[in-house]
Amino acid sequence: MKQWTIIALLLLLVNCKPPPKEPSSSPESIVEAIEKELVFPDDFLGIYKGDLVNTTSNGVEIIPMEFHLLATSDSFKYDYKIYYGAERSERAYTLIQTGNPNIYELDENNGILLPLAYSKNTLFSTYEVAGNLLQNSEVFYKDHMDFMITMSVLKNKEETGEAAGYQVSSYPISVMQQASLYKLAQ
Repeated sequence: MKQWTIIALLLLLVNCKPPPKEPSSSPESIVEAIEKELVFPDDFLGIYKGDLVNTTSNGVEIIPMEFHLLATSDSFKYDYKIYYGAERSERAYTLIQTGNPNIYELDENNGILLPLAYSKNTLFSTYEVAGNLLQNSEVFYKDHMDFMITMSVLKNKEETGEAAGYQVSSYPISVMQQASLYKLAQ
């Protein structure tokens, strides 16, 4: 009987496995995970192509689109170019890093300098042009980017009510532009 007990204990010891290791949430592992993340804008440099879907009350129009984000000789400036349509109508801008890692500037190279907010591989901007309010976001991924602009006519502002003593207004969106652009192999 003693031999069977010893054999049973040996079998138990041999077949026992330690519990699976849980992912570490130590400060060192968090820093390691952050270091593996892609860094904007350097890890997203390249040429992206796809179609822009332009939606208005008149319907939907699909326009070929290309976006270039390229290094320059100045390590704080990047070529930022957008091409629209088969005729490749070019918008040549310069993306500028500021002293704040969450703020960039977009120089339209014509005297207009737009501030851009940055968070989690996304650029955000809001600006007014000719009585229109435009909101823009560009989300960068390893192999593509998503581009979106919405436009509202400022004079179409609607007073939607009041809550907790604050007047709430809305700006109906009249134009939506969306594109998923895929990075070309280099």
